[in-house]
Amino acid sequence: VWLLAVLPCSLAAQPDRITAPIDARRTVVLRSNVHPKAQPRFDQGPVEPTLHLSTITLMLKPTADQQAALERLLEEQQNQASPDYHNWLTPEQYAERFGLSQNDLDKITAWLQSQGFTVEYTARGRNWIAFSGTAAQVQAAFHTAIHRYRVDGEMHFANATAPSIPATLGPVVAIIQGL
Repeated sequence: VWLLAVLPCSLAAQPDRITAPIDARRTVVLRSNVHPKAQPRFDQGPVEPTLHLSTITLMLKPTADQQAALERLLEEQQNQASPDYHNWLTPEQYAERFGLSQNDLDKITAWLQSQGFTVEYTARGRNWIAFSGTAAQVQAAFHTAIHRYRVDGEMHFANATAPSIPATLGPVVAIIQGL
């Protein structure tokens, strides 16, 4: 009974948004995906290709309709007059309303694995995937080099340019964290 009260407007799974094969030859650039301190003046050159990068996170974006519905829900959860007041969602309920379809998640996971990455975790809300791999795999899959940067006397690494992703994933990928 409680589940039905929380999810009155949607019990159906999300529709698939990735409707074409993932073709790595056609890419789009993820703008605003370079750390602001990854500047040429701090650049110490590329990392070794075998450097293991753990917990890279592909953040997935909702559709415009999902985002609008989420914003409405968040407002209603704070409005004492709303039937949704303090009706919090489980991650699975969030996934059904605001996440990617399981098929889309499976397609992205399969593509990451085909690039040699290890998928470490998939969010229960179906809105991000954590994976790991080497700098060489990142360069091949996302068309960006990983460089070392000395900032304020400390050594860091980051992508040197904005990463690219297959164009088919453009509508569902927001950013890549952890590069």
